[in-house]
Amino acid sequence: MSFESASSALANTFASRPVLVTGGAGFIGSHLVRRMVTLGSNVISLGGNREDAELVVGAHYIFGDISRDTLETVDFVPQTVFHLAGGASVAASVEDPPVDFLKTVFSTVLLLDYLRRRWPAVQLVYVSSAAIYGEAIHKEASHDLACLPLSPYGVHKRQVEFLLLDHARMYRTQSVILRPFSVYGPGLRKQLLWDAMQKTDRGDSRFFGSGRELRDWVFVSDLVECLLQASEYASADVPVFNAGTCRGTSVREVLSELFSVAGIDIEPKFLGQHKEGDPERLVADNSIEAVLGPVFRTPLRTGLGAYVEWYRQRGVND
Repeated sequence: MSFESASSALANTFASRPVLVTGGAGFIGSHLVRRMVTLGSNVISLGGNREDAELVVGAHYIFGDISRDTLETVDFVPQTVFHLAGGASVAASVEDPPVDFLKTVFSTVLLLDYLRRRWPAVQLVYVSSAAIYGEAIHKEASHDLACLPLSPYGVHKRQVEFLLLDHARMYRTQSVILRPFSVYGPGLRKQLLWDAMQKTDRGDSRFFGSGRELRDWVFVSDLVECLLQASEYASADVPVFNAGTCRGTSVREVLSELFSVAGIDIEPKFLGQHKEGDPERLVADNSIEAVLGPVFRTPLRTGLGAYVEWYRQRGVND
């Protein structure tokens, strides 16, 4: 399907559709909510704190943890639920695994139980993570690769996937799982690119690792289109797709490109210190593009340019 045909199909599918986005105030979630509004959906974002939220005009927000009480305040029966809520940091999960478990696993238990009792016909799109693969030094991350996560974050994402499979088996819940790789773009206030821009503002060019670590970089707007199209594949079979480009770019290369786009004359220096929970290689072998066609269309340099522009303009809006 061509990009134009896919966009037209999405407009027809999501116009006026009631949609719930858990974690809609976060990085990926805010981009998804904004896109739903442009498509004419009736969208509610559930979760997060008002102080941290980037509010989208036209969307409705329910702040707080996912619970029976907050779910009861959703004033429609959603046709589609995009489940993005949960722990969002490998480092934070290593520091405090129980908190990450509560955010990721326990909140999903509550959501699935509510779906079973109140919204049994809903399409559930779960945004998991490529972190569930762990270390894949000798081959790219594919569905037949053993999942051996290196962090509580990855372990908990994997546990949610098992929960979805069990609910489908017992209650015929209709779900689809997406495993995004290294998502970046405007609004990202953590991880490598944010850290790099913050450091260069201070004249610091030192980074953890060797710089040879390989990542599969996915631009956030492309991921949003992927999630929307993938929603139609939700079923009791619980299909699983990698949301990756199948192209690996080293940390050194992406930093060099970032600094080039930003006009920063700095050469990144690597300390050789391994960061707990981070694999050496995390690149998709198979991708949802085999089903949907090309969805990860943004060239890396273009995406980095958009990130730099947002980073330098953020003070105007913060």
